[in-house]
Amino acid sequence: MKKKLKKIEGVKMSVGSCSTSACDLSFVEEEEESFFEEHFWFFIVPSAIVLAISIGLEFLTGEIFLSQSLAVISIILSSYGVVSEGFEDLREKKITANLLMIFAAIASFFILHGQEGATAILLYAIAEHLEELTTDKSKDAIRDLLELAPDEALLKNEQGDFDVVPSEEVEIGDIIGVKPGMKVPLDGRIINGKAYLDESAITGESVPVFKQESNDVFAASIVTDSFIEVQITKDSTHTVVAQIAQSIQNALLNKSQKEKFIEKFARYYTPIILLSALLLMVIPSLFFNQDFTTWFYRGLVLLVVSCPCALTLSTPLANIMALTKLAREGILVKGNRFIEMVEDVEVFAFDKTGTLTEGNLRVFEILTYGPPEEKILQMAASLESRSEHPIAKAILRQAEVMELSLLPVEEFKVVQGQGIQGKIAGEKYYVGNQTFLEPLSYSLPNEDLKQIEELGTIPVLVGTENEFLGILTIRDALRISAPILLNGLKERGYKSVLISGDKKKVCSTIGMCLDIEETHGELLPDQKLQKIQDIKDTHSGVVMVGDGINDAPALALSDLGVAIGASATDLTLETADVIIMNDDLKKILTYIDISKKTNRIIKQNIWTSILVKVSFAVLTVIGLMTLWLAVGIGDMGVSLLVLANGMRIFYYRHQFKDISSEKLQSDAKILVCEHCQTKNVIPQHHGRDMLPLGENLVCWKKMLDSQYLEPCEEEIPLTCPICSNQLQIQ
Repeated sequence: MKKKLKKIEGVKMSVGSCSTSACDLSFVEEEEESFFEEHFWFFIVPSAIVLAISIGLEFLTGEIFLSQSLAVISIILSSYGVVSEGFEDLREKKITANLLMIFAAIASFFILHGQEGATAILLYAIAEHLEELTTDKSKDAIRDLLELAPDEALLKNEQGDFDVVPSEEVEIGDIIGVKPGMKVPLDGRIINGKAYLDESAITGESVPVFKQESNDVFAASIVTDSFIEVQITKDSTHTVVAQIAQSIQNALLNKSQKEKFIEKFARYYTPIILLSALLLMVIPSLFFNQDFTTWFYRGLVLLVVSCPCALTLSTPLANIMALTKLAREGILVKGNRFIEMVEDVEVFAFDKTGTLTEGNLRVFEILTYGPPEEKILQMAASLESRSEHPIAKAILRQAEVMELSLLPVEEFKVVQGQGIQGKIAGEKYYVGNQTFLEPLSYSLPNEDLKQIEELGTIPVLVGTENEFLGILTIRDALRISAPILLNGLKERGYKSVLISGDKKKVCSTIGMCLDIEETHGELLPDQKLQKIQDIKDTHSGVVMVGDGINDAPALALSDLGVAIGASATDLTLETADVIIMNDDLKKILTYIDISKKTNRIIKQNIWTSILVKVSFAVLTVIGLMTLWLAVGIGDMGVSLLVLANGMRIFYYRHQFKDISSEKLQSDAKILVCEHCQTKNVIPQHHGRDMLPLGENLVCWKKMLDSQYLEPCEEEIPLTCPICSNQLQIQ
């Protein structure tokens, strides 16, 4: 038997079953559908026929008793749902639209207008049923989201074979196999094999993503081409799919200000309307000698026409549609109020590393001032093995490539925003920026450091208490979607600010690439907080976009925090209000556009409901409104209009195509002239390494066909500046 959900905040919803705990639907209350609800039209059609006979009989013959009796039968056939919900509301001591309809229908027989009362009940029952059918698209979308992950997994046993087991029985650390065409059942990390995975169900990205050993995979991703083995890192209650379910659950509870106001308004509005209708029935005849039947009828019409159904539906339905649509686009929003809040935003503040840039740092050069390159890298990597900073990961990757062992570290210490220190074999080593090593007892190669920064690379200095050892140069790459995002924000009237702990020169370079209005570098975490507070003091709303642990305080302080989910830490994801499930910054524009469309629709729904209700109430008082017009247009018509208008959110189509960065990736590190042995770092342009094209290096934007990026014709010939011979890329 189908499951039906009781009304929640004015919206009827139903869901299918799902056997995994990721699809926990305990936040909605289920009840069995009644016989009447399962066979709705088998009751409604005879009810309409009996009502038509009743109206015709009275009109043609003037037979009152029989026609009114037929009207009673019509009500009995069509009113089960209205009456059952009305009594339930009464038990909960609530005055609702169901009670208004029941009262109006019963009272209509006292003035021999039973056919109109029966018509009101019939139309109201149809409206409620159509309301449920209209929201089916939203219900189906939520169910699809919650049932993304498969129920079964191929668990690797001790003999190396694979057994089919329920996904819920797989534990963290277990190894599963995923065949081509299968969905990944749980989040994990590839330990054997490589494949293209379709992550569109989770991230909204339509282009399959190449994953290999050590890469993370999401539950519900589809393996497209080859077998992989995955070690599970999260159980079924903590996967991305579970986060989606939790996000929808939290969002239903985390109401917007408009929703809270309308709910509060409806609690007082309905009793006031009931009292007003009673006064309209009594006062004209009691104090002004007016016809009681006329004013009693007008009071009944006022009861029906003032029903708050459309108004209470205007906000929650649109918000649920928006939350579901955003989730399907790979954007998790933790509450309806974060959709409403977009209207108040003026400034977007960005972290740099891992947010505007890929955060995939690489060691490009090792400059030595005495010891071998290997020793400089080994000391730095040993210290950085204790750190979670993106630069640490880059240094550790390079040490792994060069097959260097890590040495034990004692007295390890982190100096936030500057560097790290610790003892190796009894000697204290320092790894960090220029500010960190300047107080030590030796001079630094300032000219070399200046040239390194001018090339757009990040210098990481390595030294002991008494000797400067060398410099590791680190480089990051701008996200391809970053210029599209910043251009889009500017077109939408937002101001952008870059706040970062990186060098001011590096931040300034990124700022110029992206045309960011303000850039602030070399900020410690507490200085980031102060900068966010300064922006809040001068602007109405601030969005902070970040990914790292050091961004979490700024995300919490900002009016709205956005985390770039694919690279974000758990703390950042917990703190953020909006999570972009992949690294595509264009999703922020999609979030803005859907939120603004939702807010426009909500305003349209609210004002349409109010204007129609007020107009019909005035027409009722002056005697130009009938009971069936009040139900058919003033109640049912407006409610369906509000529902249909909210459904438009599902038909939003973002204007941005998915952009593959594979052809923009290069393993090249250096330009070498084999004749004179001149070596140069591959230059960057617009924040990314330039790419070889024929006998030239060209800007990456020239290699990318995108209508949202301005083309760049910058070219550099692959010619040695010293001897004019051809440069080789290594």
